[in-house]
Amino acid sequence: MTRLFAAVRRAAAGGRFVSVWSLLAALVLSLTLMAPTSDGSPTAVVAAGVATWAVMAAALGAVAVAERALRGPGARVGVVLGGVAVIAATRPFVQDAWLRALAASPSPEWQLPYRIATNLVAWLVVFTAIAVLVDALRSLREANALLREAAEALASAGDQASAYADQARAAVDAASATIERHLDDLGTGDLTIAGTRDTRGPRDPRGDDVRGFAADVIRPASHALADLAAAELAAEPAQHPHLPTRSPGRVVRLRVPPRFIVTVLYLACLLPYGVRSASAIELLVGSALVIIGGVVVDGGCRRRWVRRRGDVFSVGVFLAAAVGCGAVLSLVGAAFGAPPLRAVVPLVVYPLLALVVAACAGTLHALQVEQHRLSGTIAAAQRAVRTGTRPARAALELASELLHRDGQGRCTVFAIEHPHPSDPQLGALTAELHALLERVREVFDAPGRPDVVSLDALLATWSHVIDLRAEVDSPARAVFDAGSPVAQDAYDVVAEGILNAVKHSGERRVDVGLDVVATGAGPALRVRVQSFAPAAAGAQLRPASHVRALGATLRSTPQGPLLEAVFPLEERVAHGSVVSAEHPR
Repeated sequence: MTRLFAAVRRAAAGGRFVSVWSLLAALVLSLTLMAPTSDGSPTAVVAAGVATWAVMAAALGAVAVAERALRGPGARVGVVLGGVAVIAATRPFVQDAWLRALAASPSPEWQLPYRIATNLVAWLVVFTAIAVLVDALRSLREANALLREAAEALASAGDQASAYADQARAAVDAASATIERHLDDLGTGDLTIAGTRDTRGPRDPRGDDVRGFAADVIRPASHALADLAAAELAAEPAQHPHLPTRSPGRVVRLRVPPRFIVTVLYLACLLPYGVRSASAIELLVGSALVIIGGVVVDGGCRRRWVRRRGDVFSVGVFLAAAVGCGAVLSLVGAAFGAPPLRAVVPLVVYPLLALVVAACAGTLHALQVEQHRLSGTIAAAQRAVRTGTRPARAALELASELLHRDGQGRCTVFAIEHPHPSDPQLGALTAELHALLERVREVFDAPGRPDVVSLDALLATWSHVIDLRAEVDSPARAVFDAGSPVAQDAYDVVAEGILNAVKHSGERRVDVGLDVVATGAGPALRVRVQSFAPAAAGAQLRPASHVRALGATLRSTPQGPLLEAVFPLEERVAHGSVVSAEHPR
């Protein structure tokens, strides 16, 4: 029922409340439920009903034009409800005028309030049901169109992944070739890279070459590979002939509606009509028969043996029972002496109302199913693209890490250790970098992450060239000794933090802290890399930075920039809980 109310609100504010189907329904109502009750000839009565419908159709056309011209949903709802209500309320006056013009006597004056109420209730109920159905069909077609596009994207995900893998291989080969080409000139004096010479004092040009090689050759190549690893694939869906070309949303779906909805709608439409045209006994008997008939119609189609035969059979039983209920109501009306045109109203209106409600229920259900399929297909397409490109992305990330951490880091350490490098020293560095490039070229053969490197070895290497103060508590060291999956991520954050501190800080001091803290979600490994130089305004990690993807953050402190990351631990640390500063006792 909640979905139905939401559908009504959407239809009223959607700008398509009044449609051709509404006009056709108004014609049916004009000749059945709201047909003139006159002693004139049947021809005059039918002519008056058709003429009244023509006037009302013109007025409804004006409402349709107005609602389509308005932009605001609230204004549309006001125009729709107000316009339909005014037209419905004035319809009895127009109908009486046509009856007089055709020499037929209209209904008595005392029935006018009941007739106005009948028009208001019947028009609003029927028009709303039709508007919901039309809106649902339109939404269903749109959902099917989007679903088809998503299916095409899913079908082409494999091709996109293959193209991405080729692009990734080419990027790694190009980066390696560029670095190798400049590496051959390292230390020979022939390396010409803009901005690599340090003019702050007398230095060995070969030392400047090493610093420039790290900053202007290795770093751009590493960043380019990281950007490609983080890039989204462009959507270029292929055309697949096996996909349907016609949306099934053009077919009206029938479904057994919720219990008693037909009964409630029928009583709402017929009650004002019955109050003015039937006696109290006839009204009570008719209402009781409508309720009993509704119980039979709703219960019969839900019998276990009926439902076992499928939805189509259940809908058939529902509609057949609705026809039977309408026939019984018509026979009872005729038995109470109702005129033929009035007696046949239940036989036409009840089955027609049941059909419309079944169409609404079926279409809304189909719309919900298609929307779930749409969401699932899009999610599957995204997962397929991500899964298909995952090996290539992992290889690119590993190549970027190797160049950034091992290549640029080694050059930075070398420049600090050897401000005036000798030929043998440059030769050894060149050999190390050549070996590193071989590892970079092999990342697609083994794209998995490398084994966790000893944290002590990393800290020991940097402690030779900078003032490195490290504090690793026992639980954190146990995480590394146990080979926990978060150890490699923590190592990457430490390596990145130290390297950035050396590159961007005028101070040669870095503090590293690793400890296990207690958080609301359980124990976690906290990594902190503190440098001691004023941070540039707005300094932050690059969007494609590997450690940013790991959840690390860079913030300013009174001492200087602080790179920090917290990694949840799956198992509790055996050494006991440690209370975090963020969660004091």
